[in-house]
Amino acid sequence: MEATGLRAWGGSLTTGLAFPIAALAAALLVFVTTDITIGLVATLALALVPWALLAGQVRVGPWTMAVAGVGIPAVVSFFYEALGATFLALLAVAWLAAMGNSWLAETAAVVGAMVGPAVAILHFGQWREDYPAAVFFATGALFNWLIGRILRRERQLIAALTEAQDRLDVAAAAAERRRIAHDVHDAVGHGLTVVLLNLVGARQVLDRDPAAAAEALDRAEQVGRDSLQSVRTIVGLLRDPDETGAQPPVPGAPDIVALLESVASAGLPVRSEVTGDLDAVDTYTGLAAFRVVQESLSNVQHHAPGAEIVVRVVQDPEHLVVSVRNGAARRTPSAQRGRGGTGLDGMRQRVTALGGTMSAGPDGDGWLIEASLPLRRAGAAVG
Repeated sequence: MEATGLRAWGGSLTTGLAFPIAALAAALLVFVTTDITIGLVATLALALVPWALLAGQVRVGPWTMAVAGVGIPAVVSFFYEALGATFLALLAVAWLAAMGNSWLAETAAVVGAMVGPAVAILHFGQWREDYPAAVFFATGALFNWLIGRILRRERQLIAALTEAQDRLDVAAAAAERRRIAHDVHDAVGHGLTVVLLNLVGARQVLDRDPAAAAEALDRAEQVGRDSLQSVRTIVGLLRDPDETGAQPPVPGAPDIVALLESVASAGLPVRSEVTGDLDAVDTYTGLAAFRVVQESLSNVQHHAPGAEIVVRVVQDPEHLVVSVRNGAARRTPSAQRGRGGTGLDGMRQRVTALGGTMSAGPDGDGWLIEASLPLRRAGAAVG
């Protein structure tokens, strides 16, 4: 609400509507305080033309406003002894300063608004008695110019803030797209890896052990369904917030055990060591840990097929530490698997976004990925 008020005060509502209304009030003040004649009415109507154009959202040039907004009120003050018309000139000064379209027209308007009342008072022959009025009008011109400058600065600041907000929106959208891409990559990549493992196992034992082949195919079907459900969950995040429909829960730390059992049953040589109560791990940390393990297992299958894998998950009072180490590959990776994916970058972004650290690199004859994630305490204040 506050930003909307600032935008309206420094924007088109002020320069296109509030100023014309004030000009009309100033013209009515002249009629109330001065004898009405046809010439006075015609001249004031001419002075109100640029304000009427502004109210109708028609562009008015700076020199048009300087001449009609300051010059014509000066004529009214001089010939009709109506010093109230000077208020129209003061409004023109403020408007020109607020718009900032021409510093020359703005300067001419300020000078005209300061000199005009003095000339009119001198013309009336009452300078000795009324010179304070000239001083007051000249001071008013300076004050109105200052107010216009403040309005201009406000408009510039609001424009800069709006531009910055637009850039932040674009950056946030890009970050969200990257996050969803990483989610899809993790879910689909791991799911396809396990499905292929089961399909290869089924093909190898199909002739001599049909029952084992059928069991492997059942596992492949179940993993495929789970992967499809994960993709639906991720894509569901793109829905409009007003749409209804229950969303499946995202995986967490306790699901790491089931994940390891799944890949082990598919034939991947995995050994796990789990310490701590994974059920107590918060949702965000648990999801990040699950994705680290999931992507690490997929990377091993792609880059070091057949290698033995040791997965350690240790929960201490402050951190959840996840490490995945694989030994040397027992089979040569196929050419189509030598890909440059987004796995390591995605894992690192997930971990660092939660304030954790991650390392990945060679370890003996294999590869080690280790991530340390800070645990969030229930009821902790959200900054």
